Amino acid sequence: MELPNAGFRQQVVGVLRDLVRIDTTNPPGNEIEAARYLAGLLAPAGIKTSLLESAPGRGNLVARLRGSGEGKPLMLMGHLDVVPANPSEWRYPPFAAEIRDGFIWGRGTTDTKNLIAACAVAMLALASLKRPLKRDVILAATADEERGGELGIGWLIRQRPELLGAACALNEGGGGAVKIGDRLFYTCQSAEKGLCRTVWTARAKGGHASHPRQDLSTFKLARALGRLGDGYVAGRTISTMRTALRLIASSQSSQTAEQVERLLDQGRIEEALKAAGFDEKGIENSRPLFYDTASPTGLRAGDPTSINVIPVTAMAYVDGRILPGQTREGFVESLRRCAGDEVEVEVYQGQYAPGLESSVDTPIFQTMSQVIAERCDGAAVVPWQCAGATDARHLIPLGVPVYGFVPEKPLPEGVEEAGAHADNERLWLDNLVFSLEVLYDVIYRFCTQP
Repeated sequence: MELPNAGFRQQVVGVLRDLVRIDTTNPPGNEIEAARYLAGLLAPAGIKTSLLESAPGRGNLVARLRGSGEGKPLMLMGHLDVVPANPSEWRYPPFAAEIRDGFIWGRGTTDTKNLIAACAVAMLALASLKRPLKRDVILAATADEERGGELGIGWLIRQRPELLGAACALNEGGGGAVKIGDRLFYTCQSAEKGLCRTVWTARAKGGHASHPRQDLSTFKLARALGRLGDGYVAGRTISTMRTALRLIASSQSSQTAEQVERLLDQGRIEEALKAAGFDEKGIENSRPLFYDTASPTGLRAGDPTSINVIPVTAMAYVDGRILPGQTREGFVESLRRCAGDEVEVEVYQGQYAPGLESSVDTPIFQTMSQVIAERCDGAAVVPWQCAGATDARHLIPLGVPVYGFVPEKPLPEGVEEAGAHADNERLWLDNLVFSLEVLYDVIYRFCTQP
């Protein structure tokens, strides 16, 4: 289904620029200003809007385009808050939304004000049709995702439990195009890794630094961290990624598919990726999706003002990302086995969340696959996993399947984008329009089905 008129393509650019110009850096957030802007955009089109503050300035918008109610609603979700940006490190001011070299530059252009702009304009286009869909369409534009979502979607589903009645939700995290050989595969994030952050503590007797020993707390900690190697702790292929590789390999030949399955069964993950057609960069980018990982991100020992004193304790903070199915106890035990008995390993301040998967045997996944195949010369949609975490963590455990899908075509040769959290974050203008067109088509088709 095509957009009702070309004006919506121009409008989505303006809406994204307006949203970027509203500084919603978290902390402190100030998402209420962006939520008010969206309400003012959508309400005149007959879309019911509700503004809800979880705390002063922490604004959330729920907008609903009413359908006939024959099917459960479709929820569109994105977050209004953004991570900090240091203007001195940017080519253009991070909240000016300048258009240069075919890009919109600014914090939030890829995470996730682009998604919110596309969804809002898609709702306006649907409202302009003046005929009811078979499902309600709900836009949840929320606060605080960058700090865990407790003041955003986590708070919102407690205040508006009807959101849990949605058939499914479209979210950030997928939609990028992966080229294998001559064919494009668009990812749909149906799984995401969990997290388990730990603190490692080594202890020893203090003393004067002029008398070093093997059992210094700092040496103990260094030896333990060294045993992590490259940080890939344990490899396993979850259902989502096995399905993805099967689809990619099957597009080449049944023999390739069988070879990939065999290698995965043997735990030879990198070889399976290579057999499926991934190049070295593709293997490097995809490898974290097959492993529990651990990255030391902070160290603490001693006092620089007393550099001649051997510290009694040395500590490391390790960010762990775990595959769906891995438990807190299982991951911590694997780290303890790796670290050895010279350090204590404990979960840091309760920072644990399990990995999640949603089934792709669903009408919404089929709809996305149909739209991409028709619009993109036979390209295919494959389920995928996100190495990080999104607000899906609040919905999937409560029974709402969530799919990350912000479709973007590959950039032209020699053109580079700077994505989420990067300095000079920017979005290719053509991809903003492409996202709008594809999402509108997906939403229309899904919501005209019973």
